[in-house]
Amino acid sequence: MSSAGGTAEAGEASSSTAPARETRVSAVAGGAGAGPLVRLPEDALAVEWWLARRAIEGDGGVPYATDGVLGLWPERRHETDRWTFGLEFEFAVADAGWVAAELHALGLCASPEPQLYHAERQAGFWVVEHDRSVTSVFTCDQGGASIIVGGEVVSPPLRDTAEAWRQVALVLDVLKRCGAEVNRTCGLHVHIGADALSEPRSLRRDTGDSSVRAGHEPARDLLPALSRLAMLASVCFEDLVFRLASAEGGRHRGQAFFYRHCRPLEQPLRSDYASLDELTGALGQQGAARRAALNLTNVGDPQKDTVEFRQCNGTLDGRVVQAFCRLSAALVGAARWQSDAALLGPQPLGTHLPAACSDIAGASSDGTDTPESLWRFLGAVFPDGLPAEAAASLLWLFRRGAWQPSLTALVAG
Repeated sequence: MSSAGGTAEAGEASSSTAPARETRVSAVAGGAGAGPLVRLPEDALAVEWWLARRAIEGDGGVPYATDGVLGLWPERRHETDRWTFGLEFEFAVADAGWVAAELHALGLCASPEPQLYHAERQAGFWVVEHDRSVTSVFTCDQGGASIIVGGEVVSPPLRDTAEAWRQVALVLDVLKRCGAEVNRTCGLHVHIGADALSEPRSLRRDTGDSSVRAGHEPARDLLPALSRLAMLASVCFEDLVFRLASAEGGRHRGQAFFYRHCRPLEQPLRSDYASLDELTGALGQQGAARRAALNLTNVGDPQKDTVEFRQCNGTLDGRVVQAFCRLSAALVGAARWQSDAALLGPQPLGTHLPAACSDIAGASSDGTDTPESLWRFLGAVFPDGLPAEAAASLLWLFRRGAWQPSLTALVAG
Protein backbone atom coordinates (compact mmCIF):
# COMPACT_ATOMS: atom_id res chain seq x y z
CA MET A 1 0.00 0.00 0.00
CA SER A 2 1.45 3.34 -1.00
CA SER A 3 2.33 5.94 1.57
CA ALA A 4 0.21 8.43 -0.33
CA GLY A 5 -2.82 6.22 0.23
CA GLY A 6 -2.06 6.09 3.92
CA THR A 7 -1.98 9.88 4.07
CA ALA A 8 -5.33 10.26 2.38
CA GLU A 9 -7.01 7.64 4.54
CA ALA A 10 -5.75 9.14 7.76
CA GLY A 11 -7.14 12.46 6.60
CA GLU A 12 -10.54 10.90 5.89
CA ALA A 13 -10.69 9.41 9.36
CA SER A 14 -11.10 12.64 11.28
CA SER A 15 -11.41 15.93 9.47
CA SER A 16 -11.23 17.83 12.74
CA THR A 17 -7.67 16.72 13.34
CA ALA A 18 -6.55 16.70 9.70
CA PRO A 19 -4.87 20.14 9.81
CA ALA A 20 -2.79 19.10 12.81
CA ARG A 21 -1.75 15.89 11.16
CA GLU A 22 -1.03 17.71 7.91
CA THR A 23 1.79 19.57 9.64
CA ARG A 24 3.29 16.33 10.92
CA VAL A 25 3.72 14.54 7.59
CA SER A 26 7.13 12.93 7.47
CA ALA A 27 9.55 14.08 4.82
CA VAL A 28 10.91 10.55 4.50
CA ALA A 29 10.20 9.20 1.03
CA GLY A 30 8.98 5.63 0.79
CA GLY A 31 9.31 2.81 3.29
CA ALA A 32 7.18 1.92 6.26
CA GLY A 33 8.08 5.15 8.02
CA ALA A 34 6.62 7.37 5.29
CA GLY A 35 3.26 9.08 5.51
CA PRO A 36 1.52 10.97 8.29
CA LEU A 37 2.60 11.04 11.88
CA VAL A 38 -0.14 10.44 14.43
CA ARG A 39 -0.20 11.48 18.06
CA LEU A 40 -2.01 9.28 20.52
CA PRO A 41 -4.58 9.26 21.93
CA GLU A 42 -5.93 12.27 20.00
CA ASP A 43 -5.35 10.65 16.60
CA ALA A 44 -6.72 7.25 17.63
CA LEU A 45 -9.54 7.52 15.09
CA ALA A 46 -7.06 7.99 12.28
CA VAL A 47 -5.21 4.83 13.31
CA GLU A 48 -8.49 2.89 13.60
CA TRP A 49 -9.47 4.07 10.13
CA TRP A 50 -6.09 3.20 8.63
CA LEU A 51 -6.42 -0.36 9.95
CA ALA A 52 -10.07 -0.67 8.93
CA ARG A 53 -9.23 0.24 5.36
CA ARG A 54 -6.52 -2.42 5.24
CA ALA A 55 -9.00 -4.95 6.59
CA ILE A 56 -11.46 -4.10 3.80
CA GLU A 57 -8.85 -4.07 1.05
CA GLY A 58 -6.75 -7.01 2.17
CA ASP A 59 -6.98 -10.05 4.43
CA GLY A 60 -7.91 -8.22 7.60
CA GLY A 61 -4.34 -7.59 8.65
CA VAL A 62 -1.57 -5.14 7.99
CA PRO A 63 0.83 -5.34 5.04
CA TYR A 64 4.27 -6.85 5.35
CA ALA A 65 6.65 -3.91 5.13
CA THR A 66 9.61 -4.14 2.79
CA ASP A 67 11.83 -1.76 4.78
CA GLY A 68 11.76 1.04 7.34
CA VAL A 69 10.17 -1.18 10.00
CA LEU A 70 12.20 0.44 12.77
CA GLY A 71 11.76 3.91 11.31
CA LEU A 72 9.46 4.95 14.13
CA TRP A 73 11.17 8.33 14.49
CA PRO A 74 11.47 9.70 10.93
CA GLU A 75 13.79 12.48 12.07
CA ARG A 76 16.12 9.88 13.61
CA ARG A 77 16.36 7.51 10.66
CA HIS A 78 20.07 8.33 10.37
CA GLU A 79 20.44 6.56 13.74
CA THR A 80 17.83 3.80 13.62
CA ASP A 81 19.04 2.70 10.18
CA ARG A 82 22.36 1.87 11.89
CA TRP A 83 20.75 -0.15 14.67
CA THR A 84 21.35 -3.88 14.51
CA PHE A 85 18.78 -6.49 15.43
CA GLY A 86 18.56 -10.25 15.46
CA LEU A 87 15.75 -12.81 15.38
CA GLU A 88 15.31 -16.33 16.71
CA PHE A 89 12.44 -18.40 15.30
CA GLU A 90 11.71 -21.48 17.38
CA PHE A 91 9.71 -24.13 15.54
CA ALA A 92 8.28 -27.62 16.04
CA VAL A 93 7.29 -30.62 13.86
CA ALA A 94 9.49 -29.89 10.82
CA ASP A 95 12.69 -31.82 10.02
CA ALA A 96 15.46 -29.38 11.02
CA GLY A 97 17.77 -30.96 8.44
CA TRP A 98 15.29 -30.22 5.68
CA VAL A 99 14.94 -26.63 6.85
CA ALA A 100 18.73 -26.20 6.95
CA ALA A 101 19.14 -27.73 3.48
CA GLU A 102 16.50 -25.45 1.98
CA LEU A 103 18.01 -22.34 3.55
CA HIS A 104 21.48 -23.43 2.41
CA ALA A 105 20.20 -23.82 -1.14
CA LEU A 106 18.97 -20.22 -0.98
CA GLY A 107 22.38 -19.04 0.19
CA LEU A 108 21.11 -18.04 3.64
CA CYS A 109 22.78 -20.80 5.70
CA ALA A 110 26.48 -21.66 5.53
CA SER A 111 25.76 -25.34 6.22
CA PRO A 112 23.01 -27.67 4.97
CA GLU A 113 22.98 -29.35 8.38
CA PRO A 114 21.53 -28.15 11.69
CA GLN A 115 24.15 -27.06 14.21
CA LEU A 116 24.51 -27.63 17.93
CA TYR A 117 22.96 -25.06 20.25
CA HIS A 118 25.05 -21.86 20.31
CA ALA A 119 27.81 -23.43 18.24
CA GLU A 120 30.24 -21.10 16.50
CA ARG A 121 28.50 -19.36 13.63
CA GLN A 122 29.82 -18.12 10.31
CA ALA A 123 29.43 -14.36 10.07
CA GLY A 124 26.65 -13.07 7.84
CA PHE A 125 24.71 -16.35 7.67
CA TRP A 126 21.54 -17.64 9.27
CA VAL A 127 21.83 -20.94 11.15
CA VAL A 128 19.47 -23.74 12.10
CA GLU A 129 20.23 -24.91 15.63
CA HIS A 130 19.19 -27.61 18.05
CA ASP A 131 17.24 -26.20 20.99
CA ARG A 132 16.40 -28.65 23.74
CA SER A 133 13.19 -26.79 24.56
CA VAL A 134 11.75 -27.55 21.09
CA THR A 135 14.04 -30.18 19.50
CA SER A 136 13.46 -33.93 19.51
CA VAL A 137 16.03 -36.37 18.10
CA PHE A 138 14.76 -39.68 16.73
CA THR A 139 17.37 -42.38 16.23
CA CYS A 140 17.07 -45.34 13.89
CA ASP A 141 17.58 -48.77 15.48
CA GLN A 142 18.79 -50.04 12.10
CA GLY A 143 21.78 -47.72 12.09
CA GLY A 144 20.37 -45.01 9.86
CA ALA A 145 20.82 -41.31 10.33
CA SER A 146 19.00 -39.61 13.19
CA ILE A 147 16.07 -37.34 12.44
CA ILE A 148 16.10 -33.96 14.18
CA VAL A 149 12.62 -32.52 14.55
CA GLY A 150 12.14 -28.93 15.66
CA GLY A 151 14.74 -26.34 16.52
CA GLU A 152 15.35 -22.66 15.98
CA VAL A 153 16.49 -20.53 13.07
CA VAL A 154 18.83 -17.75 14.19
CA SER A 155 19.62 -14.71 12.11
CA PRO A 156 22.96 -12.93 11.82
CA PRO A 157 23.00 -9.28 12.96
CA LEU A 158 20.62 -7.45 10.62
CA ARG A 159 19.88 -3.83 9.80
CA ASP A 160 16.52 -2.33 8.92
CA THR A 161 16.93 -2.73 5.17
CA ALA A 162 14.91 -4.17 2.33
CA GLU A 163 17.42 -7.02 2.02
CA ALA A 164 17.04 -7.96 5.69
CA TRP A 165 13.24 -8.12 5.47
CA ARG A 166 13.48 -10.05 2.20
CA GLN A 167 15.57 -12.65 4.04
CA VAL A 168 13.13 -12.79 6.94
CA ALA A 169 10.27 -13.45 4.51
CA LEU A 170 12.29 -16.20 2.79
CA VAL A 171 13.12 -17.91 6.09
CA LEU A 172 9.48 -17.90 7.21
CA ASP A 173 8.38 -19.21 3.81
CA VAL A 174 10.88 -22.09 4.04
CA LEU A 175 9.69 -22.98 7.54
CA LYS A 176 6.08 -23.11 6.35
CA ARG A 177 6.94 -25.13 3.24
CA CYS A 178 8.84 -27.64 5.38
CA GLY A 179 5.78 -28.15 7.56
CA ALA A 180 7.00 -26.23 10.60
CA GLU A 181 4.49 -25.35 13.28
CA VAL A 182 4.61 -23.28 16.44
CA ASN A 183 3.20 -24.65 19.67
CA ARG A 184 3.18 -23.64 23.32
CA THR A 185 6.91 -24.35 23.64
CA CYS A 186 7.95 -22.05 20.76
CA GLY A 187 8.91 -18.41 21.02
CA LEU A 188 10.09 -15.51 18.92
CA HIS A 189 13.08 -13.75 20.46
CA VAL A 190 14.09 -10.27 19.30
CA HIS A 191 17.59 -8.91 19.96
CA ILE A 192 18.54 -5.26 19.51
CA GLY A 193 22.16 -4.14 19.65
CA ALA A 194 22.94 -2.42 22.95
CA ASP A 195 24.60 0.41 21.02
CA ALA A 196 21.08 1.64 20.24
CA LEU A 197 20.88 2.83 23.86
CA SER A 198 23.80 5.23 23.56
CA GLU A 199 25.15 7.93 21.32
CA PRO A 200 26.73 6.71 18.06
CA ARG A 201 30.43 6.09 18.55
CA SER A 202 31.26 8.98 16.24
CA LEU A 203 29.46 11.38 18.61
CA ARG A 204 30.74 10.04 21.94
CA ARG A 205 33.40 11.86 23.86
CA ASP A 206 36.50 9.82 24.60
CA THR A 207 36.66 9.47 28.38
CA GLY A 208 40.01 7.71 28.24
CA ASP A 209 38.56 4.96 30.41
CA SER A 210 40.22 1.74 29.28
CA SER A 211 37.89 -0.34 31.49
CA VAL A 212 34.72 0.62 29.63
CA ARG A 213 33.82 -2.98 28.82
CA ALA A 214 36.21 -4.80 31.08
CA GLY A 215 34.84 -7.77 32.95
CA HIS A 216 31.68 -8.07 30.82
CA GLU A 217 30.47 -4.74 32.26
CA PRO A 218 29.13 -2.02 29.93
CA ALA A 219 30.06 1.62 30.22
CA ARG A 220 28.62 3.02 33.44
CA ASP A 221 26.75 5.68 31.50
CA LEU A 222 24.72 2.92 29.80
CA LEU A 223 23.25 1.68 33.08
CA PRO A 224 20.68 4.49 33.44
CA ALA A 225 19.28 3.69 29.98
CA LEU A 226 19.22 -0.03 30.78
CA SER A 227 17.42 0.71 34.05
CA ARG A 228 14.84 2.81 32.19
CA LEU A 229 14.40 0.01 29.65
CA ALA A 230 13.75 -2.44 32.49
CA MET A 231 11.19 -0.07 34.04
CA LEU A 232 9.42 0.39 30.71
CA ALA A 233 9.27 -3.26 29.66
CA SER A 234 8.82 -4.89 33.07
CA VAL A 235 6.97 -2.30 35.18
CA CYS A 236 5.19 0.53 33.36
CA PHE A 237 3.98 -1.52 30.38
CA GLU A 238 4.55 -5.17 31.33
CA ASP A 239 0.86 -6.10 31.01
CA LEU A 240 0.62 -4.52 27.57
CA VAL A 241 3.83 -6.16 26.35
CA PHE A 242 2.58 -9.62 27.33
CA ARG A 243 -0.75 -8.97 25.61
CA LEU A 244 1.01 -7.99 22.39
CA ALA A 245 3.29 -11.01 22.82
CA SER A 246 0.28 -13.36 22.87
CA ALA A 247 -0.90 -12.37 19.38
CA GLU A 248 -0.49 -15.93 18.06
CA GLY A 249 -3.31 -17.82 19.72
CA GLY A 250 -4.33 -15.30 22.38
CA ARG A 251 -2.87 -17.46 25.14
CA HIS A 252 0.69 -16.83 26.15
CA ARG A 253 2.89 -19.88 25.66
CA GLY A 254 4.52 -19.35 29.05
CA GLN A 255 1.35 -20.16 30.96
CA ALA A 256 1.87 -23.89 30.60
CA PHE A 257 5.28 -23.50 32.30
CA PHE A 258 4.47 -20.65 34.71
CA TYR A 259 6.30 -18.25 32.35
CA ARG A 260 9.49 -20.22 32.84
CA HIS A 261 11.07 -19.18 29.54
CA CYS A 262 10.10 -15.48 29.75
CA ARG A 263 9.87 -14.73 33.43
CA PRO A 264 7.83 -11.64 34.38
CA LEU A 265 9.10 -9.31 37.09
CA GLU A 266 8.89 -10.82 40.59
CA GLN A 267 10.45 -8.09 42.72
CA PRO A 268 10.37 -4.28 42.71
CA LEU A 269 13.00 -2.54 40.63
CA ARG A 270 15.11 0.29 41.98
CA SER A 271 15.48 3.50 40.01
CA ASP A 272 19.18 2.84 39.44
CA TYR A 273 21.76 0.10 39.85
CA ALA A 274 25.49 0.12 40.48
CA SER A 275 26.20 -2.73 38.10
CA LEU A 276 24.71 -4.70 35.26
CA ASP A 277 24.79 -7.88 37.33
CA GLU A 278 22.57 -6.28 39.96
CA LEU A 279 20.06 -5.21 37.33
CA THR A 280 19.94 -8.54 35.50
CA GLY A 281 19.58 -10.33 38.84
CA ALA A 282 16.59 -8.16 39.71
CA LEU A 283 14.91 -9.02 36.40
CA GLY A 284 15.23 -12.79 36.68
CA GLN A 285 15.45 -15.58 39.19
CA GLN A 286 18.87 -16.23 40.63
CA GLY A 287 20.82 -18.38 38.19
CA ALA A 288 18.20 -17.94 35.46
CA ALA A 289 18.48 -14.27 34.52
CA ARG A 290 18.92 -15.29 30.87
CA ARG A 291 15.31 -16.50 30.85
CA ALA A 292 13.88 -13.23 32.13
CA ALA A 293 11.32 -11.66 29.80
CA LEU A 294 13.86 -8.87 29.27
CA ASN A 295 17.26 -10.53 29.06
CA LEU A 296 20.21 -8.17 29.63
CA THR A 297 22.86 -10.81 30.27
CA ASN A 298 24.41 -10.32 26.81
CA VAL A 299 25.04 -6.60 27.27
CA GLY A 300 28.76 -5.91 27.17
CA ASP A 301 29.59 -9.25 25.57
CA PRO A 302 31.93 -8.50 22.64
CA GLN A 303 30.40 -11.39 20.69
CA LYS A 304 26.73 -10.64 21.33
CA ASP A 305 26.20 -7.17 22.79
CA THR A 306 22.38 -7.11 22.73
CA VAL A 307 19.24 -6.67 24.77
CA GLU A 308 16.82 -9.54 24.21
CA PHE A 309 13.01 -9.46 24.30
CA ARG A 310 11.81 -13.01 25.00
CA GLN A 311 8.09 -12.40 25.56
CA CYS A 312 6.60 -13.16 22.15
CA ASN A 313 4.83 -16.38 21.23
CA GLY A 314 6.35 -18.30 18.35
CA THR A 315 5.09 -17.24 14.92
CA LEU A 316 5.52 -17.89 11.23
CA ASP A 317 3.69 -14.67 10.31
CA GLY A 318 6.06 -11.96 9.12
CA ARG A 319 3.62 -9.22 10.09
CA VAL A 320 3.66 -10.39 13.71
CA VAL A 321 7.44 -10.46 13.58
CA GLN A 322 7.59 -6.89 12.30
CA ALA A 323 5.03 -5.60 14.80
CA PHE A 324 6.87 -7.13 17.75
CA CYS A 325 10.16 -5.74 16.41
CA ARG A 326 8.50 -2.33 16.37
CA LEU A 327 7.41 -2.79 19.98
CA SER A 328 10.94 -3.80 21.00
CA ALA A 329 12.47 -0.86 19.14
CA ALA A 330 9.93 1.51 20.69
CA LEU A 331 10.95 0.38 24.18
CA VAL A 332 14.63 0.84 23.37
CA GLY A 333 14.02 4.26 21.83
CA ALA A 334 11.96 5.36 24.82
CA ALA A 335 14.73 4.31 27.20
CA ARG A 336 17.11 6.40 25.12
CA TRP A 337 15.07 9.51 24.31
CA GLN A 338 11.96 9.62 26.55
CA SER A 339 13.11 9.18 30.13
CA ASP A 340 9.82 10.53 31.51
CA ALA A 341 7.97 7.51 30.10
CA ALA A 342 9.74 5.32 32.68
CA LEU A 343 8.14 7.37 35.46
CA LEU A 344 4.58 6.31 34.64
CA GLY A 345 2.66 4.19 37.12
CA PRO A 346 3.17 0.43 37.03
CA GLN A 347 0.92 -1.91 35.08
CA PRO A 348 2.32 -5.35 35.95
CA LEU A 349 1.27 -8.55 34.26
CA GLY A 350 -2.36 -9.28 35.16
CA THR A 351 -3.41 -5.65 35.69
CA HIS A 352 -6.19 -5.74 33.10
CA LEU A 353 -7.41 -9.22 33.95
CA PRO A 354 -9.50 -9.21 37.15
CA ALA A 355 -8.69 -11.93 39.66
CA ALA A 356 -12.14 -13.45 39.19
CA CYS A 357 -11.48 -13.85 35.46
CA SER A 358 -7.84 -14.94 35.61
CA ASP A 359 -8.46 -18.35 34.11
CA ILE A 360 -5.66 -20.41 32.67
CA ALA A 361 -6.70 -19.70 29.10
CA GLY A 362 -6.21 -15.99 29.66
CA ALA A 363 -9.02 -15.19 27.24
CA SER A 364 -11.30 -13.35 29.64
CA SER A 365 -11.02 -9.62 30.22
CA ASP A 366 -12.72 -6.93 32.22
CA GLY A 367 -15.15 -6.24 29.39
CA THR A 368 -13.42 -2.99 28.43
CA ASP A 369 -11.11 -4.46 25.84
CA THR A 370 -10.31 -1.09 24.31
CA PRO A 371 -6.81 0.02 23.30
CA GLU A 372 -6.41 2.78 25.92
CA SER A 373 -3.37 0.99 27.33
CA LEU A 374 -1.77 0.97 23.87
CA TRP A 375 -2.53 4.67 23.38
CA ARG A 376 -1.03 5.32 26.84
CA PHE A 377 2.15 3.59 25.71
CA LEU A 378 2.38 5.30 22.33
CA GLY A 379 1.54 8.70 23.78
CA ALA A 380 4.33 8.42 26.34
CA VAL A 381 6.93 6.95 24.00
CA PHE A 382 6.12 9.10 20.94
CA PRO A 383 4.93 12.49 22.26
CA ASP A 384 5.75 14.04 18.87
CA GLY A 385 3.95 11.28 16.97
CA LEU A 386 4.87 8.14 15.06
CA PRO A 387 4.04 6.90 11.53
CA ALA A 388 0.39 5.87 11.19
CA GLU A 389 1.39 2.52 9.67
CA ALA A 390 3.49 1.63 12.72
CA ALA A 391 0.71 2.61 15.12
CA ALA A 392 -1.79 0.55 13.12
CA SER A 393 0.59 -2.42 13.13
CA LEU A 394 0.71 -2.34 16.93
CA LEU A 395 -3.08 -1.91 17.15
CA TRP A 396 -3.47 -4.97 14.91
CA LEU A 397 -1.14 -6.92 17.20
CA PHE A 398 -3.07 -5.71 20.26
CA ARG A 399 -6.35 -7.01 18.83
CA ARG A 400 -4.87 -10.41 18.03
CA GLY A 401 -3.73 -10.86 21.63
CA ALA A 402 -5.48 -11.08 25.00
CA TRP A 403 -4.79 -9.99 28.57
CA GLN A 404 -2.80 -12.61 30.43
CA PRO A 405 -2.96 -13.68 34.10
CA SER A 406 -0.23 -12.72 36.53
CA LEU A 407 2.22 -15.31 37.71
CA THR A 408 0.61 -15.20 41.15
CA ALA A 409 -2.87 -15.80 39.72
CA LEU A 410 -1.57 -18.60 37.51
CA VAL A 411 0.06 -20.38 40.44
CA ALA A 412 -3.06 -19.93 42.56
CA GLY A 413 -5.22 -21.31 39.78
